Amino acid sequence: MKNFALCLVALSMLAVLPACSKTIKTEGVTGVITYNGEPLADATVKFIPVDSTGSQSYGKTNEKGEYKLQTLLGAADAGTTPGEYKVTVDCIETVETGNMIEENGEEKEETIARSLIPAKYNNAETSGLTATVAPGDNTINFDLSDE
Repeated sequence: MKNFALCLVALSMLAVLPACSKTIKTEGVTGVITYNGEPLADATVKFIPVDSTGSQSYGKTNEKGEYKLQTLLGAADAGTTPGEYKVTVDCIETVETGNMIEENGEEKEETIARSLIPAKYNNAETSGLTATVAPGDNTINFDLSDE
């Protein structure tokens, strides 16, 4: 009886494994993000689905402000699922404060994170950025400003 129970557990685990390794069908999403008319390098863009039909996705900009989206369950740089999205953009740099602190028994200079763009863009409710992803390749650009 004990072996039978172990066999059932093993079979149920095997049935779940293929589902965990499946990738979802996505549509290509690329674009350029600018800030005050200049390419925004090293920014993180996130697409957050408005409803349950979309899949949260993210991308990182290069020195030209170009990004490619991907989801956690999709292939690398393959985009996201069709749907309506709210969009956030973060662009953070680390700066030294000039203060020394002790960390793990060592003295080092304290650093803080500073946003290079207005904080409103970091929040899906305040960014004002939206996107519609449709079947096929999508080019979605964002021009951010201080206003």
